[in-house]
Amino acid sequence: MKINKRAILPVALTLAAMCAGFSSIVMSAHNEYVWAARLIILSMILDGLDGALARLIKGTSSFGAELDTFVDMTSFGIAPAVLAYEACWHHFGLWGKVLAGFMVLSGASRLSRFRIIDPLRGQGGFLGLPITCAGGFVTCIVFVAYSGAVQEWGWTWFSLTQGPVAWSVWIAATLMLVLQVSHFRYTKASKHPVVFLGGIALVIALFFNVHLLASVAALAGCAVGVYFAFLSPFLHPPGAKPAPAEQPPEKPAAAV
Repeated sequence: MKINKRAILPVALTLAAMCAGFSSIVMSAHNEYVWAARLIILSMILDGLDGALARLIKGTSSFGAELDTFVDMTSFGIAPAVLAYEACWHHFGLWGKVLAGFMVLSGASRLSRFRIIDPLRGQGGFLGLPITCAGGFVTCIVFVAYSGAVQEWGWTWFSLTQGPVAWSVWIAATLMLVLQVSHFRYTKASKHPVVFLGGIALVIALFFNVHLLASVAALAGCAVGVYFAFLSPFLHPPGAKPAPAEQPPEKPAAAV
């Protein structure tokens, strides 16, 4: 396989995103939920940078595109599911396991369909909610719960394991997982500089040890996720549907 030297740097960013996603899983296993959340959001930004850089320097490659899919599954499907289960969903017994499994299976189904029917790799919009939205929403809300800001603000009503807030948050998250495999069409928001730069600002804010700044940024991320998931298909519909990739003709079966 011939290596495109221009693809080396974008692929390096993709691998860095993969490492961040895997490190998040390790942090969740050690009950370091705040750092686990930070690493998922960091992976999200790195995952956006690699594609943008590859297109900018003409370093796109089939290898990088396929590798990106595995990063998405690891960082935005598995890592948020592990984080949410370890931090909150294990309190729900069997239903917590079902929800975590549903998050992984929905993400895998979403990405498999994406690889088959979208030859433009999302540049013309997405069929179904992008996996980063649900993963980011779950990540940010867990960050708020464990950052210490809830206690500092005196929000005694805020709980992700019981009560109306928990029901509302996890029902919204479940609906997002359903939308991932739906036929609603979404625009690629990260193509807009304001949105992408806002995401970078969110990452920077999450790494500050100031509860107010970090947690307000995470709450803002949750609000954007809800808006994008439930309102943007109607308020900001994407353009024309991308043409489906042509499938190679099947070879006739050999006579026995």
